[in-house]
Amino acid sequence: MNIFPFAERHAKAIIFGIALLFLAGIYASINLPVAIFPNIDFPRIVVLVDNGEQPAQQVMITLTKPLEEAIRAVPGVRDVRSTTARGSAEISINFDWGTDIIQAQQLLLAQISSIRNQLPSSANIQVERMNATFFPIMGYEITSDTHSQVELKDLALYTIRPILSRIKGISQVVVVGGRTREFLVTVNPLKLASYHLSIQQVSDAIKNTNIVSSVGYMDENYHLYLTLVDDMYKTIDNIDSTVIATQNSTPIYLSDVASVTPSLKDEYIRVTGDGKPAVLINIVRQPDGNTVQIAKDVKTALDNLKSQIPSGISIKNYYDQSDLVIGSFGSVRDSIGIGVLFAIIVLLIFLRNWRVTFVAAVIIPATVSITAALLMVTNQTLNMMTLGGIAAAIGLIIDDTIVIIENVFRHFGHGHEKISHAISASIKEMLPAVIGSSSSTIIIFLPFAFLSGVTGAFFKSLSLTMALALIVSLVLSLLFAPLLASKIIHEKDFQKEAESESSGRILLLYKKFLSFLVERRWIVLPVIFLLLVSGYYIYSHLGSEFMPKMDEGAFVMDYVAPFGTSLNETNRMLMHVEKIIMSIPEVDTYSRRTGTQMGFFITEPNSGDYLIKLKANRTRSIDEVINELRQKVEASEPALQIDFGQAMQDLIGDLTSVPSPVEIKVFGENKEIIQSEAKKIAGLIANVRGVVDVYNGVTISGPAYIIRVNQEAAGRAGFTVSDLQQVIYNYVHGDIPTSVQSGEKLIGIRIRYPDEYRDNIDKLKTIRIVSPNGGSYLLGSLADITVDPGQSEIDRENLKQMVAVTARISGRDLGSTIGAIKSELKKNLVLPQGVSISYGGIYKTQQESFYGLLMVLLAASLLVILVLVIEFESFFLPLAIYLVALLSLFGVFLALWITNISFNITSFMGAIMMVGIVAENSIFLVHYFIKFQKEGMSLKEAIVEAGAVRFRPIIMTALAAILALMPLALGIGAGAQMQQPLAIAVIGGFSLSSLLLLFILPVLIVKYKK
Repeated sequence: MNIFPFAERHAKAIIFGIALLFLAGIYASINLPVAIFPNIDFPRIVVLVDNGEQPAQQVMITLTKPLEEAIRAVPGVRDVRSTTARGSAEISINFDWGTDIIQAQQLLLAQISSIRNQLPSSANIQVERMNATFFPIMGYEITSDTHSQVELKDLALYTIRPILSRIKGISQVVVVGGRTREFLVTVNPLKLASYHLSIQQVSDAIKNTNIVSSVGYMDENYHLYLTLVDDMYKTIDNIDSTVIATQNSTPIYLSDVASVTPSLKDEYIRVTGDGKPAVLINIVRQPDGNTVQIAKDVKTALDNLKSQIPSGISIKNYYDQSDLVIGSFGSVRDSIGIGVLFAIIVLLIFLRNWRVTFVAAVIIPATVSITAALLMVTNQTLNMMTLGGIAAAIGLIIDDTIVIIENVFRHFGHGHEKISHAISASIKEMLPAVIGSSSSTIIIFLPFAFLSGVTGAFFKSLSLTMALALIVSLVLSLLFAPLLASKIIHEKDFQKEAESESSGRILLLYKKFLSFLVERRWIVLPVIFLLLVSGYYIYSHLGSEFMPKMDEGAFVMDYVAPFGTSLNETNRMLMHVEKIIMSIPEVDTYSRRTGTQMGFFITEPNSGDYLIKLKANRTRSIDEVINELRQKVEASEPALQIDFGQAMQDLIGDLTSVPSPVEIKVFGENKEIIQSEAKKIAGLIANVRGVVDVYNGVTISGPAYIIRVNQEAAGRAGFTVSDLQQVIYNYVHGDIPTSVQSGEKLIGIRIRYPDEYRDNIDKLKTIRIVSPNGGSYLLGSLADITVDPGQSEIDRENLKQMVAVTARISGRDLGSTIGAIKSELKKNLVLPQGVSISYGGIYKTQQESFYGLLMVLLAASLLVILVLVIEFESFFLPLAIYLVALLSLFGVFLALWITNISFNITSFMGAIMMVGIVAENSIFLVHYFIKFQKEGMSLKEAIVEAGAVRFRPIIMTALAAILALMPLALGIGAGAQMQQPLAIAVIGGFSLSSLLLLFILPVLIVKYKK
């Protein structure tokens, strides 16, 4: 079969078509959405339940358990994990990967609706799907020394948010912090009692006065009039003059029993930015939104808003994911460019002709551009995985072209008088081998389509990109490169190359040494054994991680103050922490949330998080900054429980289940026992080297006053328990029966007792309550008030009670740390009967990912062997080639060990790629060996000549691939860090496999033939 005559006949159409695809690729690369990670539908849904401030045990019985049991009935549910706190519950549902998560959410909502009448009517239930766009891509802090927090919040809500919400690609603009204005009606309990009125009567009177309502239409004088009763409040004086009741024909006004003042709504969160009270604006993108473009549009919109921003107000960016995206994009783009340049230099050095080099080199930008067009067709984005796939493929996409062009030189030197004849003969001869070799590399990416979990979600994009790039490269090498060569390469170029080809000293030395090895084949056996044993030894001593370590330039510090700590005291401690943060020179800006967090979690008023952004130009790594901050905070505020993690890596953990690398789950029926064991485990693992930020998993809500109604006394007074609950709620929290309209917003009117009754439990007992029968009673005579020191949260997984001990790792890899933890617990922990432990967190995700990748490796190996069997109709040759691939893993592990890079999912990907790379290069060697044997050469002559023919192409492609991957291997920039382990693994494997292909494989082939 020969496709060159066909290509020659349709040369203009082929060239024009490729030019169109090239231009389409340029268009795609400009218009493809840009993001940090691929669009991934994580199979996780979180249900948040809020039911006031009920005890955790009651929330567990009335809400958590019924919801868990209902959720388990939804198809595809894998794990259900819940945390029940005072008044709230968080239920996390993990589905099987590949589940249609939108349909699963609908089924989940239907299941919850089916039991809604069994749940407390006061419960508020939220259901959210987790995905990578849930985390804000940008954040701005609004601060001022001259304007109030109310003004800042109003500015954010009514001026900035509407404008930003209109920007293409933004799904939400979330405003956090600030204060809300309200009118406070402070009731005087003595005056109220003197008129024999209740606070509920005050609330009802205000509610029934401040109304606007239609009473119908009137048809008069040929017009239809809408008739309204409008008595809405306009000013404080209107509220003051409200008639509460009438006694002896005398109206009692609100001003007679209460005072009305402008006030602020009670807030149980604190938000700061760079040490000042702040309002935060968080911007969340849509799944198909372009992060970089959104960031540009937001900055432009805020610049245009400057004229509407009052003087004295500062709007500052405290987080911008587009910086990481642009940095990653730039570093990987530069790696691609430098890699292409290195590859071209290698070709020029070996081919010694700019025309020949041009033919091979032009394939690279053409392949990259057309691949970008195909990424748009397949609904991909430009992200670290797709860009990394292109960068990793650079060294491979020119391999077919090199083989074709180099073989053309051979044919021209063997008597072909015309270039077109040499090209035609070369393609005809090499077509089966080229297709087989390319197939052996492309086919290894097929199993990734079936890989589930986080690894599959990420590597599907990378593997798809590499497969597309290699397919495009194959087509261009067979159709476009020969046409280009026939047009621009002259006959004198071939003649000069043919003259120099036969006179290489290195080639002569190689042939002599290979002859020596073929005659003494036993020499390779100890080499094979040594490589296998050494490879296993280095692998067993390599550190292991889940994902490569990256420097994102920003990190999150979660914190928890001791249980029961008030919001004000927590804030005082954190203001001290903020001084420490600002003292670190690498810190650019930061924001802090207390009582709320950036994610979708239950958050107590004594907990929250910081998002700390570092300067771009700094000498210390992010890990060094985190370690310094950890030491200083632990020394100055030892009561704070802190936990550090980089923003995007924590996001991946949150989206899967738990962001902590170390999680030890303690199961048991007795809550006190498993909590005790969890504390022991936390104490033991805290002594393990590398373990930091240990948390024993026991979370206790703050103390509570428990009011137990004396039903007999309440009944005699004419009250039910519900009546008293509502009355006490009005006294303590305050009822908001209505609101006053002011422009675009509504200002609530809150009615309650003075603060002295709310801040003192003894004073609360003296509250006088007017009963329906006209009597007046002290609260202390109707109910007993006791103090609950605090309730621990209840954690469950798959309906089993548990406590999860978590920790972070610093200065050590995940695999060895977990090994040390297991060893420590095995020696020093004796679990009581009925108590068991299991490991979760990032470690569990790593183990699941490694298992999945191992299955991919096995599947890829079988597929490659299948291609080789089809190619050679032999079982031994594929096995010999696969043995060389296994030996090449020594180079992979050695390169990782030398560069101090852990074995993670990215380096695992590099190891899998080596199977296809070795097979690709082996096919050409075996092809020539079989060809020369058919031409009448002896066994030894055929293998030596085949090695000689492949000597230069193997060295050339190896050097081109190694140098093309070198910029990625250096790990300069965040994006390069993600692909650095893959590049190092491929460089190590490629380097060794080239030697094995030239020396070991020929000997194995001869041994088989003998």
